[in-house]
Amino acid sequence: MSPLAALVWTAACYGAFRLVVSAFALVRASALDIVTLGAAQALAYVSCIFLMLHFHERGASLRQSLGLRPTHPGLGLVGIGLGLSLKVPAESLTAFSERFLPTPEAQLLSRAALYRTEDLGDVASLLIILCLVAPLVEELFFRGALYGRLAKGSMSIAGVVSGLLFVIIHPDVRHWPALLVVAAVLSYLRVIGGSLLPCLGLHVAFNAVGLLALVTGAASPTRHLDVSTAWLAASWLAAGLLLVLSVRLADNRAAVRARSEDRA
Repeated sequence: MSPLAALVWTAACYGAFRLVVSAFALVRASALDIVTLGAAQALAYVSCIFLMLHFHERGASLRQSLGLRPTHPGLGLVGIGLGLSLKVPAESLTAFSERFLPTPEAQLLSRAALYRTEDLGDVASLLIILCLVAPLVEELFFRGALYGRLAKGSMSIAGVVSGLLFVIIHPDVRHWPALLVVAAVLSYLRVIGGSLLPCLGLHVAFNAVGLLALVTGAASPTRHLDVSTAWLAASWLAAGLLLVLSVRLADNRAAVRARSEDRA
């Protein structure tokens, strides 16, 4: 697959998502909630994944096509640790962006309605969508199906292209600086680990920290997580140390074998 084809598939996936959302909106009398949006995302992404594999790698196993293979277990733990440590830096980058591009009031109100945590049902819905459905389908599409097809040519190009497409499919440009950091780390883990599993660990942990901040009141849909400079520096340091550790783990036999399967 070429980078241009990857762009076309990403645009088709986003278009399918918006189409499903519009269809759901036509049959609902009330505003769309987080569960409906999660269902629309899952339907659109999974459909595009299967279509992509049908056109580009028919007959291959899903495990091979999507990178669902074992790698060094330590890389999975590193992925989780990076997800936990990167949330604070990401929030600080988004807050910095919003100094120059403030979010409109109407968008803030819409976000507050979508990410409310007033009762246990709201929290359960956010947990399922933000920490399970969204990370799973996004990783299967970008670091699974897209990366796997692009990696046949070059794993480094596959990492860059799939990471950039992951960023631009999110329409709010205020989040792009933070997403660029997260996408770069996700692509790096995918390249050195040869597996989707560390990326899933990072994505789930990253979203879980955001949900925990909402539930505890440390942040809200209209207010970013506010931390001290010392805590922010410690988070960057922790992420850096984990990345250094990942370099050592990447030389393990299991990681080398997983990477070789990407090139097969």
